Amino acid sequence: MDTGDGRSGNRKREAGGDAGILGHAIAETPIAVLDFETTGLSPGLDRVVEVSVVRVDPGGGPPRLVLDTLVNPERPMAATEVHGIRGAHVRNAPRFHEIAGELVRATAGCVVAAYNAYFDMKFLEFELGLSGIRQLPPFFCLMYLRPMLDLGVRCSLEQACQAHGHPYVATHAAADDAMASAELYRIYAGEISRRSVQTFGDLARLRRYRFVESFRRQPLSEPQHAAMTRGRLVSRSIAVGG
Repeated sequence: MDTGDGRSGNRKREAGGDAGILGHAIAETPIAVLDFETTGLSPGLDRVVEVSVVRVDPGGGPPRLVLDTLVNPERPMAATEVHGIRGAHVRNAPRFHEIAGELVRATAGCVVAAYNAYFDMKFLEFELGLSGIRQLPPFFCLMYLRPMLDLGVRCSLEQACQAHGHPYVATHAAADDAMASAELYRIYAGEISRRSVQTFGDLARLRRYRFVESFRRQPLSEPQHAAMTRGRLVSRSIAVGG
């Protein structure tokens, strides 16, 4: 919801110690595009069954898939009709706490983006919390970035890709969705540059969506403690064969 630009408050935060990423140049900041597949809609009752992260680094290089794994949800599988993942596919997959360090490494130093970020961030908060990680990264929602930049109305990932000329058919496979979202972000980044929106503070002033409050946070750092050792990964292509 647009609740005003909040210029004076943002300027104070940018000048203070709690500025987070508000003063960071968007063009110079790595973006980690996250996508989860889950057993349902409710973190806690439902769990993550697949996670992928695609990085978009400054300098214009192609997006890179840096994390892609199925996850054992430690509960009966559900929502198979959506994502195609069955219990047998995740039986030997790592549990989330076993790959939490990999996820933190994949997003370290980045601002996180997701197409339906409010969904993904709810699950990220729950799953990282179970692993003892309480810090959350700054993030923005690509579904809302489209109307934020006056590029069109809020719509599905598939509809947005079609509208902006990027070929994509919804698969509900985390790696495919994260890569399509990353390509969409690159299109939006061109519009951000064209409009001379230089910092995340400038972006926050365009429209006051809820996600801009996260811009007061700092990006995650590389994991330091022993519990965040490198984990075993099981990609969908190996377990499902597709």
